[in-house]
Amino acid sequence: MATIDIIFAKPLDCYIEIVHNDELRSIRFLKNKENLKERRTQKITFELERYFKGEKIDFSCKFDISHLSPFAQKVLEKTKKIGYGETITYSELARIIGTSPRAAGRALSINPLPVVIPCHRVVAKHGIGGYSAGVGIKIRLLELESIKL
Repeated sequence: MATIDIIFAKPLDCYIEIVHNDELRSIRFLKNKENLKERRTQKITFELERYFKGEKIDFSCKFDISHLSPFAQKVLEKTKKIGYGETITYSELARIIGTSPRAAGRALSINPLPVVIPCHRVVAKHGIGGYSAGVGIKIRLLELESIKL
């Protein structure tokens, strides 16, 4: 049975939905700005709250991305290793994995666990690049980590 927690991320000005069973399943940015009922039951929820308050966090939860292709899993596992406050380009990530920047970007676009698997830390050579939740959210996440582009 899945547990759904909801928190408000002030730096992003949106709610975050965290779906967890035995492992973290998904994190979604909720565009709806109506007052949702916040709920905090899982350790990851409290870690995310601390992250959104500006604390450097090494997320401790186990997560499940087994429903993704082996290629997407590989891209996301490498992305998970990008440290807080650091960035890497799509080209650098692609070179590490042995693929094209476009293929790496496509795999990042289906990341079900943004922030925990920090795809916002993957940027374009000359600019910010895209983000499935919108470039505005990506910019705010990078700013939260004091990353200047």
